[in-house]
Amino acid sequence: MRDPVGHGCRWHQRAAGNQGGGRHGIAQDPETARYDGMPVSAIGTGLVDFVRKPEEIVATLCEYFERRGSGDGWDKAAEMVADHVDEMCSALREVIGHDFTGYKQSTVVRRIERRMQVLGTKSAQEYLQRVKDDEDECDALFRDLLINVTRFFRDPEMFDDLKEQVIKPLATRTSTNGEIRIWVPGCSSGEEAYSIAILLADAFRGKAQRPLIQILATDIDESMLAIAREGRYPIAALADIPEDLRDNYTIGRDGFFEISPKVRDLVRFSAHSLVKDPPFSKLDLISCRNLLIYFGDKLQQQVFPIFHYALKPDGHLFLGPSESIGRHENLFAVAKQKSRIFKRREGGPVYPIELPFTIQSPQKKPQAPRRFSGSAQTSLDDTLGYRRIIEHYAPATLIIDADGAIINSNGRLAKYFEFPDASKRSTSAASLARPGLREALPQLVRQAAQTGKRVVARAVNVKAEFGSQTVDVIADPLADDNILLVFKDIAPFEAGDDLELAEMGPADGEVERLQEALQLTRGRLRGTVEELETANEELKSSNEEMMSMNEELQSTNEELTTVNDELKSKVDELVIANSDVRNFFESTKLAVVVLDHNMMVRTFTDAATDIFPLVRSDKGRALANVANSLADDSHLDDVRKVLLGGVAESRTIMSKSGARQWALNVLPYRLPDGTIDGATIVLNDITDILQTKRDLEVERERLKMALRVARIGVWEYHADTGRTILDEGELELFGVTRDETSDIENLMALIHEDDRAAVETSLRKAISGESDYQASFRVNRPDGTVRHLRGLGRLLAGSAQKRMVGVSFDVTPEAKLAEQREYMLSEMNHRVKNLFAVISGFVVGAARKAKSPSQLATDISERIAALGRAHSLTQSHTEMSGIGLADVINGAIEPYEDQADISLTGPDVTLHVDKLTPLALILHEWATNSAKYGAFGASGGDVEISWGHSPSDGLVLTWREKPRLPQDDGDIEAGTGFGSRLIKFSTMQLDGSVDIQKEDGLWTGRLAFPNEQAG
Repeated sequence: MRDPVGHGCRWHQRAAGNQGGGRHGIAQDPETARYDGMPVSAIGTGLVDFVRKPEEIVATLCEYFERRGSGDGWDKAAEMVADHVDEMCSALREVIGHDFTGYKQSTVVRRIERRMQVLGTKSAQEYLQRVKDDEDECDALFRDLLINVTRFFRDPEMFDDLKEQVIKPLATRTSTNGEIRIWVPGCSSGEEAYSIAILLADAFRGKAQRPLIQILATDIDESMLAIAREGRYPIAALADIPEDLRDNYTIGRDGFFEISPKVRDLVRFSAHSLVKDPPFSKLDLISCRNLLIYFGDKLQQQVFPIFHYALKPDGHLFLGPSESIGRHENLFAVAKQKSRIFKRREGGPVYPIELPFTIQSPQKKPQAPRRFSGSAQTSLDDTLGYRRIIEHYAPATLIIDADGAIINSNGRLAKYFEFPDASKRSTSAASLARPGLREALPQLVRQAAQTGKRVVARAVNVKAEFGSQTVDVIADPLADDNILLVFKDIAPFEAGDDLELAEMGPADGEVERLQEALQLTRGRLRGTVEELETANEELKSSNEEMMSMNEELQSTNEELTTVNDELKSKVDELVIANSDVRNFFESTKLAVVVLDHNMMVRTFTDAATDIFPLVRSDKGRALANVANSLADDSHLDDVRKVLLGGVAESRTIMSKSGARQWALNVLPYRLPDGTIDGATIVLNDITDILQTKRDLEVERERLKMALRVARIGVWEYHADTGRTILDEGELELFGVTRDETSDIENLMALIHEDDRAAVETSLRKAISGESDYQASFRVNRPDGTVRHLRGLGRLLAGSAQKRMVGVSFDVTPEAKLAEQREYMLSEMNHRVKNLFAVISGFVVGAARKAKSPSQLATDISERIAALGRAHSLTQSHTEMSGIGLADVINGAIEPYEDQADISLTGPDVTLHVDKLTPLALILHEWATNSAKYGAFGASGGDVEISWGHSPSDGLVLTWREKPRLPQDDGDIEAGTGFGSRLIKFSTMQLDGSVDIQKEDGLWTGRLAFPNEQAG
């Protein structure tokens, strides 16, 4: 995963600052990281010393600090490092291309020591060989030597003075057609360059036009330049920017901030070496802060002339608080001493600039010389012959610099110089020269330096303590501006008689003595001043290092403070955790016993004392030796199993008396690293729970039985998902299985279409909370039967999802009873009307045939009596086991025997008593309809009734009739009257079917129904 907000960049900046303090960087192995953006970016900076897996980091730190803590070995290694610094710098120059020989030796030695400690190498020779062979180590040492410690507006007071003394005047005097050029060498990650750019941008704020501004920020560390070019810094660095500049020149982001484009466009970052590459020119300001403190004296003397050359005549030099121009007062004047701001002096000094030196490619190692070869190349520095030549045969020589300071010497020089203190290696040659040479030497050196040619002073008489020596002194200028002095004796040494008894001569006057004393004093004073300046420079350098160390210690102190705060937070969390554990142990009713890996009691809760009679002094006692009230010792077996890495199953254990029961759980006690260091026994008293469970089971069975007897079903409906849950009773009422009722739509499909809308409306009202659910409806069961149900339900309050629970009652018997009652009432009304119609027909028919009123009365009376007997037949057999079909038919048609020609045909059939009433109603309806509209009417006709058994239809009864005259059928054909509905209802009671046909005046009724012969 890519680092989205520059965490790697911010790590780079923090690491760059920390590396200067002798610390080191450790990064997690990217392969073990869930998000590898930060470790990959950190490793890419080259500032990481170790790449380790998370579990190996602590061990690596311990090893590193153990190596640092072992004093003797590293002290000796430090001494050896100092002896090989030049060789290591040479190897580094060949690989990297940058020369560190001009750096202060103490700084270079410390960095090399740090790398050796990181690698665990105590031998300087071994590390030197590694530097020569391993380019990666060369790169690591190179980055260690670059001390990148910087921040925005470092030393704010000095930047305030820079703004007033340099920036504002520069902005005022530069025309819009002019150019402002500023150089920031050693810019590191760019904070200093951006600080100056912000001051310049603020100086020109509000102006319509401004001159061309170029801030040239250079460094030799490409990784730091990459950060600088990006212009992205951690949010903590924002505090270093003054508040009045912060809003105008920075852009806040999530966890970091950026330099605004109008400032970033003023700065150009490039790779450039201050001592190796050609300098820039025509500069208004050079800001070189906290870089020179790491340079040696010789390198500093090379750099200041470069600055003088690069600046305009009125240009300024801005140094760090611990830096100074030293001996270069002739090049720079003090503009603000406290803020280290200097102004370039007029003049054109000699610039001793070595640009560029050549980096030789590594030479091949010399092959071993052949045997007897006379051309073997052996270094003369390592041969005894060369030393013998220098000591006995070569003239004495001395190398001095342009100021006369001694750099190197060879041969015996005691005849020509006085060396009162051998520790003063940088003492001036003129101040140490003996009389005679002392007067000639300054002029000789001066002439050789000016002309650049060899100059000889002949026959110089040098006065020693015990005589004099006549020599020729040759001054030979070298390529590095140093001067080689060669002393050639041209006469034997002349011993004096007694040098302590000098005779007064004409040349030994007071004036000559005073002149000699004055010259001697001047030489000594000059040497003293030079020594003082050198000591001052060393003190400044030491002060800078101390300040750097102080900053590092301050950073360390801040980190320790942070760690301390974190530890305090951890302690507070630990106190709270311990308090939570203590309160849990004191308040819980769980019996908990914690054991160590030897099954010794570590701690326990108060509830555990009811099972194990433990006291506080029993801690450390074996649990196997403690009495308990458990029925067996299986808990100890579970503990052993857990200690061996197994898993103990939860189970129930009883007391010895059997009165109590506990749920037993044995869990491993793990250390933070996951190691099992014991076990935890948890016993939960479930006696009351088990008894309650048993009581609930009994009550559940009772409720289940009551619901089954009452034929009540229980259901649950989830309105959000449409899911339904039905118990066995509800499933039986709907006649479905559980898989068929998972959705409400499946149940709705079973409800009669005439009742479905009312059920849905009631459900919606119940779900919305308007009212409870209640509805009566019919269910078309899959087996073809119909049931009448009544449902009641209510929305559960406080439920996260809308849920309803309810019950359903089977009201089919009541519904059928009500339906039958309604039909019976209707039938009664229908029969009464038919009865009056039949009687009316009787009267009309009898009136046509009767010859006298008495005959009319008799005829009508007999017909009414026959009708009464037919009706009585349908009622008299309701309690009998069976009745003949012929008797039922005769009973129905007896009142109309005289009205038509009737024919009955069929076998003897006995009807079951439950078939009697619906069949009698159908026959009665057909007979009365025939009396009103058919053959039993006034016109008469033919009626043929037959019956028989069919294998497929059961008992089949056929009624055929044909009236003599056409009649109006009324509602018979339409089938919409009550009589038709009565026939249909009675047919349903018979579980049969009826078919009515009429063709050419012939009316046919066919009734088929199953019939089992009654016993």
